[in-house]
Amino acid sequence: MQQFSKEVSKKIRELSNRAYERELRQEMEKLAEQFILWQNNQIDIWDLEETVHKFHNGPAKELYQRYTMLSPVEVLPYALFKNLIAYEELPDAVADEMKMIASNLYEHNRVEQEYYDETE
Repeated sequence: MQQFSKEVSKKIRELSNRAYERELRQEMEKLAEQFILWQNNQIDIWDLEETVHKFHNGPAKELYQRYTMLSPVEVLPYALFKNLIAYEELPDAVADEMKMIASNLYEHNRVEQEYYDETE
């Protein structure tokens, strides 16, 4: 990948952080639903505690690792693929390259899903 200006690099970092926040928000909303069930006495405290434990060791950990171990430039194609950020949010200097990488991710995922569908 090419080197980007400071301005473009800053925008890439901002988009990476935005994607992290959006994906974390999606997972936190699922967790919040469990708190509502608990408050309405639909699940007990132990079920809620187990849900929090699974959240911490599952989605929260996975997201933390993804967004801290990958560079912001590596996060963008994933974020595009997962619809966490829109193509229109990308700086022009990186848009074409990110679209191509995201498209490759989509194609790989589609082919992989077709394989699993056929083997079931």
